[in-house]
Amino acid sequence: MALDHNGDNTSGAASSQRPGIDFERLISLSSEAVLQLTLEGEIMFVSPAAERLFGWGKDKLQEHLSDLVYLGPPNPDADVVHKILAGSADFETQLPHAEIQLRSAFGTLVWAEVTAHLLEDDTGQPTAFAVFFRNIARRKELEGLLEAATQTDPLTGLFNRRAFEDSLKREWAVALREKTHTTLIKVSLDKFDALSEQYGPSAAEDCLSKVANMLKDTARRPADVAARTAMSEFALLLPRTHELGAETISAYIQVAVQDLGIPNPDNAAGDGVVTASVGSACAVADHKGISESSEFLLATAETCVFQARQEGGNRVKSAMSVLGL
Repeated sequence: MALDHNGDNTSGAASSQRPGIDFERLISLSSEAVLQLTLEGEIMFVSPAAERLFGWGKDKLQEHLSDLVYLGPPNPDADVVHKILAGSADFETQLPHAEIQLRSAFGTLVWAEVTAHLLEDDTGQPTAFAVFFRNIARRKELEGLLEAATQTDPLTGLFNRRAFEDSLKREWAVALREKTHTTLIKVSLDKFDALSEQYGPSAAEDCLSKVANMLKDTARRPADVAARTAMSEFALLLPRTHELGAETISAYIQVAVQDLGIPNPDNAAGDGVVTASVGSACAVADHKGISESSEFLLATAETCVFQARQEGGNRVKSAMSVLGL
């Protein structure tokens, strides 16, 4: 308890002069976007951070509220947030705390961590929703870069072996279910060790980069995968590619590598330039229910590469399999 010079209690006077808490001012200073909505989806309050996040003021935001949530792949949390903003939420549904994408006035989708709260009056009756949005675009960008780094060969920019094998398992499962053809092409550079020893690491890396760029141009469809799977070995996964396509693309790769004209004097198979031994495996399931592992396709392609090497290199060997016959 504080006393003034006359011995009086001054605590009451000090308390009466203390300013009240300005909650709207505190919210305006926060980077977290806040919306307060009626149960029918009418906006009661929009924080400045929400206007910055979405690019609309209160009136314009109201027009876009029911279409704010990007409903892409099935996402129960995104669906609940959408219903809250559209004024059709079920009060018994568990309120979300989720990461979802939202539309904005800038024409781009915004990643945000969204939390919703149901506000009630003194009798426990629902009165409004408070929805909080925290912009996590930068974090998502960093996560994407990290994921790409774990899937990419740093020298060539192609997928690495781990990412390639994951893609093979996924596409192979689809192929067995839908009974579609799958082609796997393995490419092994002939006498690559001799090139590295004679011209050094820089020349070897330049060679790998040139071959990788050619393979990128070859694997053009969205589902196609080009990867570097070993020091001087590459792989192409070509879903829904039949035997004729497999043979045509394999032959093209064999010629295209030689046409790069990269010097390698010790490679007799290519008259002193870099060449490749190419193995092509194509397979299709004859009926559903076949459980053959994707390792089968990989092993078949590697066997074809081995045969091409055994016969002197700079050639293509192919195999076609119909599973279930």
